[in-house]
Amino acid sequence: MEHTFVVTEGRKFTKVEEQMIWRKPTSHKTSQEEVRIASEIKNNWLDPEMKIMNVLLEGDAGSGKTQLARALSADLQLPYTKVTCFADMDKTDVFGALLPVVSTDDDEDQELLEAIYQTDSLQEVLSVIETHFQISADQAKQRLSKLIERTNQEELPTSVEYKFYPSEIVRAMQKGYLLEIQEPTVIRDASVLVALNSALEPNGLLNIPTGIIRRHPDCVVIITTNRNYQGNRPLNESLRDRVQHAEKMDLPTIEVMIDRAIAKTGFADYDYLEIMAKIIRLLDETAKANAIKGVAGMRSYFFWVNSLKQGQNPLESIFPKVLYKLTTDETELQILQEALEHSRLLTDLQQVKNQQKLKQGRKISQAEADQRNILEEAEEATLKNEATEANASTENEETKLEEATSEKDKQPEALTIPEEVSKNADEGESTSASIDEEDKIGSAMSLEEMAEIDKTKRKKRNREIRESLKETIHAKEGTILHRPTINEEAIKNGQELTQQVLPEVESLSRVINDLLNKEVSNDFSSGKYYGARFNPSHVAYGDLRNFDKKNPPSENPSLALAVRVDESGSMLRDDRMQNAKLAAVALSLFAEKTNIPLMLYGDSADLSQREKTSIYSYKEFDDSYDFMAAKLSTMKPRQNNRDGVPLRLLAEKLSQQAADTKVLLSISDGQPKALPDYTGEKARQDIQDVLSDYERKGILFIACAIGEDKEQLRALYGENNFVDISDISTLPQQLLQLIARFV
Repeated sequence: MEHTFVVTEGRKFTKVEEQMIWRKPTSHKTSQEEVRIASEIKNNWLDPEMKIMNVLLEGDAGSGKTQLARALSADLQLPYTKVTCFADMDKTDVFGALLPVVSTDDDEDQELLEAIYQTDSLQEVLSVIETHFQISADQAKQRLSKLIERTNQEELPTSVEYKFYPSEIVRAMQKGYLLEIQEPTVIRDASVLVALNSALEPNGLLNIPTGIIRRHPDCVVIITTNRNYQGNRPLNESLRDRVQHAEKMDLPTIEVMIDRAIAKTGFADYDYLEIMAKIIRLLDETAKANAIKGVAGMRSYFFWVNSLKQGQNPLESIFPKVLYKLTTDETELQILQEALEHSRLLTDLQQVKNQQKLKQGRKISQAEADQRNILEEAEEATLKNEATEANASTENEETKLEEATSEKDKQPEALTIPEEVSKNADEGESTSASIDEEDKIGSAMSLEEMAEIDKTKRKKRNREIRESLKETIHAKEGTILHRPTINEEAIKNGQELTQQVLPEVESLSRVINDLLNKEVSNDFSSGKYYGARFNPSHVAYGDLRNFDKKNPPSENPSLALAVRVDESGSMLRDDRMQNAKLAAVALSLFAEKTNIPLMLYGDSADLSQREKTSIYSYKEFDDSYDFMAAKLSTMKPRQNNRDGVPLRLLAEKLSQQAADTKVLLSISDGQPKALPDYTGEKARQDIQDVLSDYERKGILFIACAIGEDKEQLRALYGENNFVDISDISTLPQQLLQLIARFV
């Protein structure tokens, strides 16, 4: 196409004019509009009556208007120049002005000034001078410096000379350039628009102080203007009438957006590009429909895609690259985010992200996999309702799960894991159980012993989960329970978390224990098959006498506590997950010091096509507190959240506890949402069914809201089951005080 539409064969250009002809970069993608306009101009170029010399490009910011104008410069082989209109533009900006000059302007400085007129910055001035005169950078600086000295001389000639300096519009009209006039709709003075009208006549005459200028037959004017933006006025009717061709410039099709992004950024993952293009179009439409003045266009798309190419998470970079360019107003951002939520495009984007991780994973050693808490079981195992397979028995399902679990225990040499998962841990660190005794805070067993116990419990809990969910809407969804795998790094992180909350925990637990000691006997008998508290020091004996018993033996604890921590992807924002970890560590320490039975789960959803719900069992009621902080340090933001599953599982276990008060605490930053349709009314009804079923069994539910969806969670759980934690930095302290009320 480069030589198809040339209209200037045989025309001689100066060096400067040759530099003004735009050259298409390799990233340029020819659009239908470009072909259509260039073809129309070329086909009618020799017809004096039907010649197309004025073109209007009207559309949204970022739709490619200026890029198209420059591309036409390359297609037609016309020097490109532009003028950007502004509100206070007057006639001198259209025609030019008489200005005092130094006498040397007409001789040695003429070419130099000619070059300077084509540029917008000092660096461009030096570059043009250097290229035009074929001199070095230092010589270009000297030449410019001498000109400045001559123009700033204190002694002026006795007779001041004036020279007419034409505007860029006049120069383009006179010399036959392709002129882009940007945003004439912002001009306030109507007389300026009238002056533009005369310039746009096919055989227009411009009356300037030095005489009458006739429009060059090669001059092509491209008018580019935004549509319905702040400061814009309707385009003058007479000016609009003088254009021979007009284009409505909207965002291009999804396919064209993808092609341009690939050419511009070099990023060629079609799945990502398609969903991101759809998001841009959705935000653009939503902004227009709600009178949001910002722009979601091709520029936003390109820079968002480029951030993904550089390794940034598109679900995070969408804020600085797209949303905050549209608006920073909270109300308007809420409108845009709700539109994204309803469209499920962000969920689709996360799904693509997960699939790409699986495709583009890298091989790591088993030691590294253990260190990073990566379980092969997550992809290999699934739990389904027996009713979905009429011929499958419970034993068959259990066998499948155990086989999948045993695969993990075989410890193959290498596992394939997503690259992103591996970024945040140190390479090659040993995960052997080489922990000094003094580092085993609250631990009575080694890592190997604990891992063996966890393996047995994991199989048992997965069977129990299937039974618990059999009569629910989650029966057909794959649900699997994981036990955290810890290592030296996790122990170190756990110690750091403990140090941050330990002072307040010890202070509050002393107060609570003083109160409890006045109400019950202080005498304990150890080595019992059952009792008031679990004694981890007896686990290693293997005789099942793992409890201490208070007198009288029939006494129940005053409180049993179950805690659920939302591990959805949104917990990444604003240090939510870090504060949730601190809160969980604080609660576990407090429960241990005050002998409160504790169960603590984390959960996420849609980690894979088969594993719809993932439960992370950090502590069961019958677990010891061995390496508790280290386990909790492995919490992290993951994917979606299917709240009804962890709430039901925790509530069922909690209902079986012999305690005066049974509290289920849910720490979450958002509304439930998971594939394929767990959101809105369906999720609301599921959660309220759990509340209704287990409140009758004496369970007290408390939803701790730490995100933007506080009011929605208040409506979901009810006013009596809701606590607003607006300052998440105080989350551990507030939860400790809250739980202390029930002891």
